[in-house]
Amino acid sequence: MHINESQIFETWAPIIESKTGINESTKLGWLSKYCHYHSLNESFNGSYAQVGVPPAGNLGGLMGNVSTPGANLGVYGDQGSGDKFPSLLPLAIQVAARTIGFDIVNVIPMSGPTGVLTYLDYVYAGGNLDTNIKPTLIKLSTTTAFTSSVAAGADYQLGTTTSYLSLKFVGYSRIDGQPIFRVTNADSGTAPTIAAAAATGGLVAGLTSTGASAFGGITPSLVKALEDHIQGFAGSGDTDSNAFAGPYANGTDEAGAMQRGTGENNYYRQMGLKAYTKFVEAKTFQVAASVTTEQIQDLNKQYGIDVVSMIENALVNEVSQSINKNILSKAFSLGWLNNFQMNKSEGVTLNMTLDPSLGSAGSATYLVPDASSTPLGTATVAIPVPVFSAFAGTGGVTNENLYTVQRRILSKILAAGNVIAQRGRRGPANFVVTNLQLATAIQDNAQFTAAPLTNAINQNNGSLYPVGTIAGMTVYVDPNMRYDDTRILVGRKGADEEPGLKFMPYMMAESIQTIAEGTMSPKIAVKSRYALVEAGQLPQTQYYTIHVRVGGISII
Repeated sequence: MHINESQIFETWAPIIESKTGINESTKLGWLSKYCHYHSLNESFNGSYAQVGVPPAGNLGGLMGNVSTPGANLGVYGDQGSGDKFPSLLPLAIQVAARTIGFDIVNVIPMSGPTGVLTYLDYVYAGGNLDTNIKPTLIKLSTTTAFTSSVAAGADYQLGTTTSYLSLKFVGYSRIDGQPIFRVTNADSGTAPTIAAAAATGGLVAGLTSTGASAFGGITPSLVKALEDHIQGFAGSGDTDSNAFAGPYANGTDEAGAMQRGTGENNYYRQMGLKAYTKFVEAKTFQVAASVTTEQIQDLNKQYGIDVVSMIENALVNEVSQSINKNILSKAFSLGWLNNFQMNKSEGVTLNMTLDPSLGSAGSATYLVPDASSTPLGTATVAIPVPVFSAFAGTGGVTNENLYTVQRRILSKILAAGNVIAQRGRRGPANFVVTNLQLATAIQDNAQFTAAPLTNAINQNNGSLYPVGTIAGMTVYVDPNMRYDDTRILVGRKGADEEPGLKFMPYMMAESIQTIAEGTMSPKIAVKSRYALVEAGQLPQTQYYTIHVRVGGISII
């Protein structure tokens, strides 16, 4: 649907700001579009009931009991009564105002309950995984660990002893650390397709599979050019015969430019543009509550309490907190996946230990939204030993104090922001989410001048939503995180078209009120329908989750 966004903003933004006090431009932008869609839906005066011969027992001309429409099982399915169930826009605005999740993700209102997201990626192509015309480069994700001591140009075979592809090792993916190979018999019509070779056989080292060690659980894919640039694809030395080099290959051959004569006699290697689509479905949070007529009468007359309004507020709070936790838990898990993949590809993690008495490394395991991690659904990343030993004084006394310990937290946050800028290649991080304990340590360290770091942290008691900024990143405290849940999420909220989490509301918070026929007591229900989408290629690179092992020391 094409809409005039500027006109919609001019119409709705002043109303929203005057009623709610929300003046942040991004939030006003998506709330204005949501109000527009809501207004269109409310202006539709149709009935839920379907026209036709009434089912047996239901006389024509009578509305019958109030009921919502259900599944249409045949001609006379559960059609619902002829009532129009109103939705309350102020509830939607309350949800937006009560959660910090909307501040860290892009909000893209949907005009319907379903949709399709389309995004593009550049790949090293020249062929396909399932045809005899094969791509020049492939990535093989394996469940068996792949050694990191392989030199660029090393020979491998993929398939069986009688039907295989010849490969040369290129390097490791910059993102997930999986091996990348060049297919050297790609033009052979007798060789199996890449998909068939991966499905029927293993990956073995050397030019013959006799006595070679195999790598199982192989999943082939095309190599993404933006994330995993391969030196040598455009030219690999004077005669175009040097080994291709990936970001972390240990080869010594220079994959440089070709001589003029070589370039004149060589075919261009082909890249491709691949379109991906993701189906988006609005899912549901819903909750209901009922009150008695006696509660309404007595509490209103004796105390002046609007019971219905109080119940409605409680329901909105329940829905809003559920949405908030849904957004933050997904963002934390994407950040942990980035931590896991960076540790796998580069051997580096920003996890840290603050207690100098913890002399050995630890580890932490959290869920990740990726089936390629081991074990399935979780990822374990090491927590390095404390670095305090490098600063130890005479007699083993460390030269650290409370403020230098706190300062390390800020350094890790700054490093995570730079990791997102480098691995995500979209821009620097712009927000941080953590718990009360670490946020208090950040507040306490705000004016530490021995090693200053640009910040605008508010040290006033209770200033937690947000606390302020560190190196241009806004710091939020998640009120639902436990005091000992010492994780830090650093992330980037970019443009709508950039990779990352996208919150796509169809019905932010719709209210339905009915009256029980027997007791005449009102029942109130609140429903929210939205999609939370991991959009684009490698959305995890826009987030990084740090685990801070505090140990037995006090950091505040």
